[in-house]
Amino acid sequence: MKPIKQTVISLIFLMGFLMGLAQEKEKTLASSPAMGATSKTTNKRLASTVEPDRKFSYAERELDYLSHIWEGEYDNVEQLDFDKIQAKENAKGKPHERVHVSVRQFQNSNFGVGSVYIEEYRNNDPSLLTRQCIYQLIPDDTEKAIRVKVFHFKNSTPILAAGKSFESVSVLTPASEQLIEGCPLILRREGAGFLAETVDKKCVKSPKNNQQTIDYQFGVSEAGFTFQEILYAADMRLADTQQTSAYTLEKARCFSCMIDFPNDTNGRPTVTNYYIDILDQGGSFKFTYPDGRNMTFGMRNTWSFGMHRETFVIYLVDDVTKKTLIYSWGSPGADRIGFNPGWIRAQCDLKTARNVKLQKELRPGS
Repeated sequence: MKPIKQTVISLIFLMGFLMGLAQEKEKTLASSPAMGATSKTTNKRLASTVEPDRKFSYAERELDYLSHIWEGEYDNVEQLDFDKIQAKENAKGKPHERVHVSVRQFQNSNFGVGSVYIEEYRNNDPSLLTRQCIYQLIPDDTEKAIRVKVFHFKNSTPILAAGKSFESVSVLTPASEQLIEGCPLILRREGAGFLAETVDKKCVKSPKNNQQTIDYQFGVSEAGFTFQEILYAADMRLADTQQTSAYTLEKARCFSCMIDFPNDTNGRPTVTNYYIDILDQGGSFKFTYPDGRNMTFGMRNTWSFGMHRETFVIYLVDDVTKKTLIYSWGSPGADRIGFNPGWIRAQCDLKTARNVKLQKELRPGS
Protein backbone atom coordinates (compact mmCIF):
# COMPACT_ATOMS: atom_id res chain seq x y z
CA MET A 1 0.00 0.00 0.00
CA LYS A 2 2.90 2.37 0.72
CA PRO A 3 4.13 2.56 -2.92
CA ILE A 4 0.54 3.30 -4.05
CA LYS A 5 0.23 6.13 -1.49
CA GLN A 6 3.52 7.66 -2.65
CA THR A 7 2.38 7.42 -6.25
CA VAL A 8 -0.88 9.24 -5.46
CA ILE A 9 0.99 12.00 -3.63
CA SER A 10 3.38 12.38 -6.56
CA LEU A 11 0.48 12.63 -9.00
CA ILE A 12 -1.24 15.29 -6.88
CA PHE A 13 2.00 17.30 -6.70
CA LEU A 14 2.52 16.99 -10.48
CA MET A 15 -1.05 18.11 -11.20
CA GLY A 16 -0.65 21.12 -8.93
CA PHE A 17 2.61 22.05 -10.59
CA LEU A 18 1.09 21.82 -14.09
CA MET A 19 -1.94 23.88 -13.04
CA GLY A 20 0.38 26.55 -11.68
CA LEU A 21 2.26 26.67 -14.99
CA ALA A 22 -1.02 26.98 -16.90
CA GLN A 23 -2.17 29.87 -14.70
CA GLU A 24 1.16 31.64 -15.07
CA LYS A 25 1.02 31.25 -18.85
CA GLU A 26 -2.53 32.58 -18.90
CA LYS A 27 -1.45 35.56 -16.78
CA THR A 28 1.43 36.29 -19.20
CA LEU A 29 -0.82 36.10 -22.24
CA ALA A 30 -3.39 38.35 -20.64
CA SER A 31 -0.81 41.07 -20.02
CA SER A 32 0.71 40.84 -23.51
CA PRO A 33 -0.57 42.87 -26.49
CA ALA A 34 -2.82 41.02 -28.91
CA MET A 35 -1.42 39.86 -32.23
CA GLY A 36 -1.25 42.79 -34.64
CA ALA A 37 -1.48 45.31 -31.83
CA THR A 38 1.11 47.07 -29.72
CA SER A 39 1.29 47.95 -26.06
CA LYS A 40 0.76 51.61 -27.07
CA THR A 41 -2.54 50.98 -28.89
CA THR A 42 -5.32 52.97 -27.26
CA ASN A 43 -8.16 52.67 -29.77
CA LYS A 44 -10.44 49.69 -30.07
CA ARG A 45 -9.97 47.87 -33.34
CA LEU A 46 -12.81 46.69 -35.54
CA ALA A 47 -12.48 43.05 -34.43
CA SER A 48 -12.98 44.04 -30.79
CA THR A 49 -16.17 46.02 -31.39
CA VAL A 50 -18.20 44.07 -33.94
CA GLU A 51 -18.86 40.36 -33.34
CA PRO A 52 -15.26 39.42 -32.51
CA ASP A 53 -15.97 35.69 -32.89
CA ARG A 54 -17.20 35.75 -36.47
CA LYS A 55 -15.06 35.60 -39.61
CA PHE A 56 -14.36 38.96 -41.21
CA SER A 57 -14.49 39.63 -44.94
CA TYR A 58 -11.43 40.85 -46.83
CA ALA A 59 -12.68 44.46 -46.89
CA GLU A 60 -13.43 44.38 -43.15
CA ARG A 61 -9.94 43.06 -42.37
CA GLU A 62 -8.43 45.83 -44.48
CA LEU A 63 -10.46 48.41 -42.58
CA ASP A 64 -9.28 46.86 -39.32
CA TYR A 65 -5.63 47.23 -40.34
CA LEU A 66 -6.13 50.76 -41.71
CA SER A 67 -7.76 51.86 -38.47
CA HIS A 68 -4.80 50.42 -36.56
CA ILE A 69 -2.07 52.33 -38.42
CA TRP A 70 -3.61 55.63 -39.47
CA GLU A 71 -4.16 57.66 -36.30
CA GLY A 72 -1.43 60.15 -35.41
CA GLU A 73 0.29 63.43 -36.25
CA TYR A 74 1.90 64.02 -39.67
CA ASP A 75 4.18 66.76 -41.02
CA ASN A 76 6.03 67.46 -44.30
CA VAL A 77 8.96 69.46 -42.90
CA GLU A 78 11.37 66.89 -44.39
CA GLN A 79 9.82 67.28 -47.84
CA LEU A 80 10.34 71.04 -47.70
CA ASP A 81 14.03 70.57 -46.91
CA PHE A 82 14.55 68.38 -49.97
CA ASP A 83 12.47 70.80 -52.07
CA LYS A 84 14.99 73.54 -51.23
CA ILE A 85 17.94 71.32 -52.13
CA GLN A 86 16.36 70.53 -55.49
CA ALA A 87 15.23 74.15 -56.03
CA LYS A 88 11.62 73.06 -56.33
CA GLU A 89 10.48 76.32 -54.81
CA ASN A 90 11.27 77.92 -58.19
CA ALA A 91 9.31 75.42 -60.26
CA LYS A 92 6.45 76.62 -62.44
CA GLY A 93 3.96 74.66 -60.37
CA LYS A 94 3.01 75.85 -56.91
CA PRO A 95 5.68 75.14 -54.30
CA HIS A 96 4.80 72.91 -51.39
CA GLU A 97 3.66 74.60 -48.20
CA ARG A 98 4.41 73.46 -44.68
CA VAL A 99 1.51 71.16 -43.78
CA HIS A 100 0.57 69.47 -40.53
CA VAL A 101 -2.25 66.91 -40.35
CA SER A 102 -3.84 65.37 -37.27
CA VAL A 103 -5.75 62.11 -37.74
CA ARG A 104 -8.04 60.90 -34.96
CA GLN A 105 -9.97 57.65 -35.10
CA PHE A 106 -13.30 57.65 -33.31
CA GLN A 107 -16.23 55.26 -33.06
CA ASN A 108 -19.93 55.87 -32.60
CA SER A 109 -23.14 54.38 -33.90
CA ASN A 110 -23.73 57.38 -36.17
CA PHE A 111 -20.70 56.87 -38.43
CA GLY A 112 -19.93 53.24 -37.63
CA VAL A 113 -16.65 51.71 -36.52
CA GLY A 114 -14.68 53.19 -39.42
CA SER A 115 -14.73 56.89 -38.58
CA VAL A 116 -11.73 59.19 -38.96
CA TYR A 117 -11.43 62.90 -38.18
CA ILE A 118 -8.95 64.95 -40.24
CA GLU A 119 -7.60 68.36 -39.22
CA GLU A 120 -5.02 70.09 -41.43
CA TYR A 121 -3.25 73.42 -41.01
CA ARG A 122 -0.44 75.12 -42.93
CA ASN A 123 2.59 77.36 -42.46
CA ASN A 124 3.02 76.12 -38.89
CA ASP A 125 -0.05 78.12 -37.86
CA PRO A 126 -2.70 75.98 -36.09
CA SER A 127 -5.30 78.70 -36.61
CA LEU A 128 -4.89 78.45 -40.41
CA LEU A 129 -7.07 75.40 -41.08
CA THR A 130 -7.14 74.25 -44.70
CA ARG A 131 -8.98 70.96 -44.25
CA GLN A 132 -11.35 69.77 -41.53
CA CYS A 133 -13.51 66.77 -42.26
CA ILE A 134 -14.78 63.36 -41.21
CA TYR A 135 -14.18 60.25 -43.30
CA GLN A 136 -16.80 57.56 -42.94
CA LEU A 137 -15.08 54.30 -43.95
CA ILE A 138 -17.38 51.57 -45.25
CA PRO A 139 -16.05 48.12 -46.26
CA ASP A 140 -17.34 47.06 -49.70
CA ASP A 141 -17.12 43.29 -50.22
CA THR A 142 -18.13 43.52 -53.88
CA GLU A 143 -15.35 45.97 -54.75
CA LYS A 144 -12.95 44.39 -52.22
CA ALA A 145 -12.19 47.92 -51.15
CA ILE A 146 -13.25 50.60 -48.67
CA ARG A 147 -15.68 53.30 -49.69
CA VAL A 148 -15.09 56.73 -48.17
CA LYS A 149 -17.87 59.21 -47.53
CA VAL A 150 -16.47 62.68 -46.89
CA PHE A 151 -18.13 65.23 -44.60
CA HIS A 152 -16.61 68.72 -44.51
CA PHE A 153 -17.17 71.19 -41.68
CA LYS A 154 -19.07 74.25 -42.87
CA ASN A 155 -17.19 76.53 -40.48
CA SER A 156 -13.64 75.40 -39.79
CA THR A 157 -12.51 75.81 -36.20
CA PRO A 158 -9.37 74.18 -34.73
CA ILE A 159 -10.17 71.43 -32.25
CA LEU A 160 -7.16 69.15 -31.83
CA ALA A 161 -4.66 71.92 -32.65
CA ALA A 162 -6.33 74.16 -30.07
CA GLY A 163 -6.39 71.44 -27.40
CA LYS A 164 -10.18 71.48 -27.24
CA SER A 165 -12.35 68.54 -26.18
CA PHE A 166 -12.99 66.00 -28.93
CA GLU A 167 -16.49 65.43 -27.57
CA SER A 168 -17.99 67.96 -30.00
CA VAL A 169 -16.82 65.79 -32.92
CA SER A 170 -17.52 62.35 -31.52
CA VAL A 171 -21.24 63.11 -31.06
CA LEU A 172 -21.86 64.34 -34.63
CA THR A 173 -23.97 62.45 -37.18
CA PRO A 174 -23.90 62.51 -41.02
CA ALA A 175 -27.02 64.68 -40.85
CA SER A 176 -25.54 67.28 -38.45
CA GLU A 177 -25.95 70.89 -39.55
CA GLN A 178 -22.23 71.55 -39.06
CA LEU A 179 -21.37 69.10 -41.86
CA ILE A 180 -21.75 69.09 -45.63
CA GLU A 181 -21.13 65.96 -47.69
CA GLY A 182 -18.25 66.10 -50.16
CA CYS A 183 -17.10 63.96 -53.07
CA PRO A 184 -16.90 60.22 -52.31
CA LEU A 185 -13.64 58.27 -52.63
CA ILE A 186 -12.73 54.63 -52.92
CA LEU A 187 -9.74 53.29 -51.03
CA ARG A 188 -7.82 50.17 -52.06
CA ARG A 189 -4.73 48.34 -50.91
CA GLU A 190 -1.55 49.43 -52.67
CA GLY A 191 1.55 47.51 -51.65
CA ALA A 192 2.15 47.88 -47.94
CA GLY A 193 -0.32 50.76 -47.70
CA PHE A 194 -3.54 52.15 -49.15
CA LEU A 195 -4.49 54.60 -51.90
CA ALA A 196 -7.79 56.51 -52.08
CA GLU A 197 -9.06 58.22 -55.25
CA THR A 198 -12.09 60.35 -56.03
CA VAL A 199 -14.72 58.06 -57.52
CA ASP A 200 -15.44 59.99 -60.75
CA LYS A 201 -12.64 62.60 -60.90
CA LYS A 202 -15.31 65.30 -61.29
CA CYS A 203 -15.21 66.85 -57.85
CA VAL A 204 -15.65 70.61 -58.19
CA LYS A 205 -12.69 72.40 -56.65
CA SER A 206 -14.28 75.85 -56.46
CA PRO A 207 -17.93 76.93 -56.84
CA LYS A 208 -16.62 79.91 -58.85
CA ASN A 209 -15.17 77.61 -61.52
CA ASN A 210 -17.39 74.64 -62.30
CA GLN A 211 -15.25 73.70 -65.28
CA GLN A 212 -12.21 72.87 -63.15
CA THR A 213 -12.50 69.61 -61.22
CA ILE A 214 -10.12 67.52 -59.15
CA ASP A 215 -9.23 63.93 -58.45
CA TYR A 216 -8.33 64.15 -54.77
CA GLN A 217 -6.08 61.27 -53.74
CA PHE A 218 -4.49 60.26 -50.47
CA GLY A 219 -2.25 57.41 -49.38
CA VAL A 220 -1.75 55.86 -45.94
CA SER A 221 1.04 53.62 -44.69
CA GLU A 222 2.51 52.83 -41.27
CA ALA A 223 5.11 55.58 -41.66
CA GLY A 224 3.37 58.29 -43.64
CA PHE A 225 0.42 60.08 -45.16
CA THR A 226 0.39 61.56 -48.69
CA PHE A 227 -2.19 63.58 -50.59
CA GLN A 228 -2.57 65.27 -53.96
CA GLU A 229 -5.18 67.22 -55.92
CA ILE A 230 -4.93 66.37 -59.64
CA LEU A 231 -6.59 69.14 -61.64
CA TYR A 232 -8.87 68.63 -64.65
CA ALA A 233 -10.58 71.10 -66.99
CA ALA A 234 -13.48 69.93 -69.20
CA ASP A 235 -12.58 66.33 -68.24
CA MET A 236 -9.00 66.78 -69.49
CA ARG A 237 -6.06 66.46 -67.09
CA LEU A 238 -4.09 69.69 -66.93
CA ALA A 239 -0.41 69.72 -67.84
CA ASP A 240 2.22 68.81 -65.25
CA THR A 241 3.35 72.44 -65.06
CA GLN A 242 -0.11 73.32 -63.73
CA GLN A 243 -0.14 70.55 -61.14
CA THR A 244 1.41 70.48 -57.69
CA SER A 245 3.21 67.25 -56.88
CA ALA A 246 2.02 65.13 -53.98
CA TYR A 247 2.47 66.28 -50.40
CA THR A 248 4.46 63.73 -48.41
CA LEU A 249 3.96 63.81 -44.64
CA GLU A 250 5.75 61.61 -42.13
CA LYS A 251 4.27 60.35 -38.89
CA ALA A 252 5.46 62.31 -35.85
CA ARG A 253 6.00 61.39 -32.20
CA CYS A 254 5.22 63.75 -29.35
CA PHE A 255 7.93 64.48 -26.75
CA SER A 256 7.59 66.17 -23.40
CA CYS A 257 10.54 68.50 -22.74
CA MET A 258 11.89 70.61 -19.89
CA ILE A 259 14.11 73.66 -20.49
CA ASP A 260 16.24 74.63 -17.47
CA PHE A 261 18.44 77.63 -16.71
CA PRO A 262 21.22 78.02 -14.10
CA ASN A 263 20.05 79.46 -10.82
CA ASP A 264 22.19 82.42 -9.65
CA THR A 265 20.68 82.39 -6.17
CA ASN A 266 21.07 79.86 -3.41
CA GLY A 267 19.14 76.61 -3.61
CA ARG A 268 18.67 74.31 -6.55
CA PRO A 269 21.39 74.61 -9.23
CA THR A 270 18.84 74.94 -12.05
CA VAL A 271 15.30 76.22 -12.45
CA THR A 272 12.86 74.81 -14.99
CA ASN A 273 11.27 77.72 -16.82
CA TYR A 274 9.45 75.77 -19.52
CA TYR A 275 7.57 72.49 -19.80
CA ILE A 276 6.60 71.92 -23.41
CA ASP A 277 5.22 69.30 -25.78
CA ILE A 278 7.00 69.13 -29.13
CA LEU A 279 6.82 66.87 -32.19
CA ASP A 280 9.91 65.19 -33.59
CA GLN A 281 8.91 66.11 -37.16
CA GLY A 282 9.81 69.78 -37.25
CA GLY A 283 8.52 70.84 -33.84
CA SER A 284 9.75 74.21 -32.53
CA PHE A 285 9.36 76.41 -29.46
CA LYS A 286 10.31 80.09 -29.15
CA PHE A 287 11.39 81.53 -25.81
CA THR A 288 13.43 84.32 -24.25
CA TYR A 289 16.68 83.52 -22.45
CA PRO A 290 17.18 85.25 -19.05
CA ASP A 291 19.63 87.75 -20.63
CA GLY A 292 16.96 88.89 -23.11
CA ARG A 293 18.00 86.94 -26.22
CA ASN A 294 15.19 85.36 -28.27
CA MET A 295 15.82 81.74 -29.15
CA THR A 296 14.12 78.81 -30.86
CA PHE A 297 14.34 75.25 -29.58
CA GLY A 298 13.70 72.68 -32.34
CA MET A 299 13.42 68.96 -32.89
CA ARG A 300 13.81 66.92 -36.10
CA ASN A 301 14.02 63.37 -37.36
CA THR A 302 16.05 63.97 -40.49
CA TRP A 303 18.59 62.55 -42.92
CA SER A 304 22.26 63.03 -42.04
CA PHE A 305 24.27 63.60 -45.23
CA GLY A 306 27.52 63.21 -43.30
CA MET A 307 26.62 59.86 -41.70
CA HIS A 308 24.32 58.68 -44.51
CA ARG A 309 21.57 57.65 -42.13
CA GLU A 310 18.49 58.92 -40.34
CA THR A 311 19.27 61.03 -37.26
CA PHE A 312 17.19 62.37 -34.39
CA VAL A 313 18.30 65.88 -33.45
CA ILE A 314 17.46 68.76 -31.13
CA TYR A 315 18.96 72.21 -31.59
CA LEU A 316 18.95 75.77 -30.33
CA VAL A 317 19.03 78.78 -32.65
CA ASP A 318 19.57 82.47 -31.89
CA ASP A 319 16.60 84.20 -33.56
CA VAL A 320 18.54 87.39 -34.35
CA THR A 321 21.80 85.99 -35.72
CA LYS A 322 20.18 82.74 -36.99
CA LYS A 323 23.25 80.99 -35.62
CA THR A 324 22.90 77.45 -34.30
CA LEU A 325 24.08 77.59 -30.70
CA ILE A 326 23.61 73.92 -29.75
CA TYR A 327 23.12 70.77 -31.78
CA SER A 328 22.60 67.33 -30.23
CA TRP A 329 21.80 64.06 -31.95
CA GLY A 330 20.86 60.43 -31.38
CA SER A 331 19.20 57.38 -32.88
CA PRO A 332 15.95 58.09 -34.84
CA GLY A 333 14.11 55.58 -32.66
CA ALA A 334 15.34 57.03 -29.37
CA ASP A 335 12.76 57.88 -26.72
CA ARG A 336 15.01 60.34 -24.84
CA ILE A 337 17.36 63.11 -25.93
CA GLY A 338 18.91 66.18 -24.29
CA PHE A 339 21.85 68.54 -23.86
CA ASN A 340 23.58 70.45 -21.05
CA PRO A 341 26.38 72.88 -22.03
CA GLY A 342 26.18 74.55 -18.61
CA TRP A 343 24.22 77.71 -19.45
CA ILE A 344 21.03 75.90 -20.47
CA ARG A 345 19.75 72.36 -20.11
CA ALA A 346 17.05 70.52 -22.07
CA GLN A 347 15.67 67.06 -21.43
CA CYS A 348 13.08 65.47 -23.72
CA ASP A 349 11.27 62.17 -23.16
CA LEU A 350 8.72 60.45 -25.37
CA LYS A 351 5.40 61.67 -24.01
CA THR A 352 3.82 58.91 -21.97
CA ALA A 353 1.89 59.08 -18.71
CA ARG A 354 4.84 57.48 -16.90
CA ASN A 355 7.44 59.89 -18.33
CA VAL A 356 5.32 62.96 -17.60
CA LYS A 357 4.87 61.75 -14.01
CA LEU A 358 8.63 61.25 -13.62
CA GLN A 359 9.33 64.72 -14.98
CA LYS A 360 6.97 66.31 -12.51
CA GLU A 361 8.69 64.47 -9.69
CA LEU A 362 12.12 65.64 -10.87
CA ARG A 363 11.33 69.31 -11.33
CA PRO A 364 11.63 72.16 -10.64
CA GLY A 365 15.38 71.73 -10.45
CA SER A 366 17.31 68.55 -9.77
